[in-house]
Amino acid sequence: MSPRVRRACAAALAVAALWLAPGDALSSAADPPASSPSAERARTDACGPLVGKPGGGHWQCTFVDNFNGTALDTSKWALQDTVKSGFRSGLTCYRGGENVAVRDGTLRLTARDLGHPVDCSNPYGQFLTRYTGGLVTTRNSFTQTYGRFEVRARFPTARTAGVHGAFWMYPPQLKYGQWPASGEIDVAEWWSSDPQTVLPTLHYNGRNFHADSGWGCQVADVSSFHTYRVEWYRTGMRFFVDNALCFSRKWRPDPPQEFPQPFDHPFGMILNMGVGTAAGTNRVTEETQLPATFVVDYARAWK
Repeated sequence: MSPRVRRACAAALAVAALWLAPGDALSSAADPPASSPSAERARTDACGPLVGKPGGGHWQCTFVDNFNGTALDTSKWALQDTVKSGFRSGLTCYRGGENVAVRDGTLRLTARDLGHPVDCSNPYGQFLTRYTGGLVTTRNSFTQTYGRFEVRARFPTARTAGVHGAFWMYPPQLKYGQWPASGEIDVAEWWSSDPQTVLPTLHYNGRNFHADSGWGCQVADVSSFHTYRVEWYRTGMRFFVDNALCFSRKWRPDPPQEFPQPFDHPFGMILNMGVGTAAGTNRVTEETQLPATFVVDYARAWK
């Protein structure tokens, strides 16, 4: 673990008693199934074997993509195009083409260094960059308030800074105003400058840097497949890696928002792979190992 992450973990533990309500203590244990494993395996829905809820009953499948085709299912996902939308992260110009592919039962999102500047100017201004990436979102086809959201995925093998990818959620309608007022849910955000940290984070007005990020969510080998999940309830959220709880949180937005705002309205799912910024700890340079691909085996949601 890097010194930066150790310091962040220590700070998070120091404030946890002030910010985490009873029942929110971090645990390495997953919830027990609602019934016996053999009974669960015998019953399935579109998402696969039925999954027990902590309080009894089962989660109901609401979205699934196993990426079994040969092209992105545009009835489920929309491609991000920075030229049209203006959305970007770091020095990444998002677009389709070779940056987004479906093959061998997986979705593959790739960040690339083209070796020369390309014009990615958009409604928000001029943008020249040599770096492209891939991003897909369900915002136009599937959104949901509360529930269970999960991907099985692997991040690229990268030993140098400059690569950035994530599974995250964002509201298509900004009910409470511009970011971060309407909320953002980062389920699994990853930077190659700190490759063992796959960070869940809540963004909102009143966010606490230490208490609202799961600095204890560590993955020894991100280049192997792992499951990343959030369970979103009216009163809080719980984040898991490979069925092990690594972070939980109840939010306390600043006025004029009141609990449970802003996490009380529909969010869509987003998957992306791109590059970092021109400066900072995850600075992208000619030494950054590119192309780099984020491989997703499936994306699922339940309610």
